[in-house]
Amino acid sequence: MLNPAADLVPAGDHLERLIEAWGLSDAAARRLRDAGGAVPLLYRAQGEEDPRMQMAPSSLGLAIFTPDLELVHRRPKPVVRPDELYHNLGLEDPRCTLVDGTWYVYYTGYTDPEPEDVFDRRVHICLATTADFIEWDLRGPVAGDLHAVNNKNAALLPEPVDGEWLLLHRPMEGRHAMSVHMATAPAPEGPWTAAGAILTSYRYREFTRSWVGSGGPPLALGDGRFLAVYHQGHFTAEGTREYDLGAALLDFSRPAPVTARIEPLMRPTGALETEGDDELGVDNVVFSCANYLHGDRLVIPYAGADSRIFGASVDFEELLGALEGVQ
Repeated sequence: MLNPAADLVPAGDHLERLIEAWGLSDAAARRLRDAGGAVPLLYRAQGEEDPRMQMAPSSLGLAIFTPDLELVHRRPKPVVRPDELYHNLGLEDPRCTLVDGTWYVYYTGYTDPEPEDVFDRRVHICLATTADFIEWDLRGPVAGDLHAVNNKNAALLPEPVDGEWLLLHRPMEGRHAMSVHMATAPAPEGPWTAAGAILTSYRYREFTRSWVGSGGPPLALGDGRFLAVYHQGHFTAEGTREYDLGAALLDFSRPAPVTARIEPLMRPTGALETEGDDELGVDNVVFSCANYLHGDRLVIPYAGADSRIFGASVDFEELLGALEGVQ
């Protein structure tokens, strides 16, 4: 279990409809109402390795939590499986954004039309939509010009800016590869037009190579401003990796929208973040595809060492103030 999408659904009519769709028990429903809402968490679940594919294809599973990330219910079977050709090697790293009652889930589709040929594999951005995380409309690779190269880490911003929807993504090749890029579209499903890089990595003395990619969908602050949590990747001289989290302020009224950044916001420190599963884990990783506001806290579900899911939180106003104080 790793790299989950998540969103907060406050108590109210919307939550009641979801409680019915999820088929929760009376006790589970009562826990969510008492907690003031629910957090559907859509996680990447890796199965056993397929020798023919030389891969362990990932599915998407669903668990329901309170806003404080106490587990209430976990569905026993995946809600989306790697059955389609465009993600037959796995569905990875979903990020979800709610627009007019529909969650737009952008995820990485790992595909190979001929699974025996490991040189024909592609990584591309796919879209699925859902009103309840149970019934799905799988739309496949996104429309537009984002697939000239392998591409991933797509996060849809929660509201349009000057009439255009914005999508963060990370091309893996080409100009400013392995950086956060922006794309624009007239609707939250596209078609997407690449608009270039907006956030590139600094160089660090302790690492031989570094890169950045989007985390969860940025939080809207009004007037075209957003707060974003993103990931930093690094290689050491010994060839090992480290993944950290950073935070940035975005202002799309400016030609260079990144106005401030804090790096790192969070690094792997505990044993369960520095030591991964023997078969599928990756050591020294904190990685997030989600964040939401709960009261005065920014809650960040994240994966530790590509092996397990944790939750962290930070005072939102303190983080915003720290970013606004960056010169």
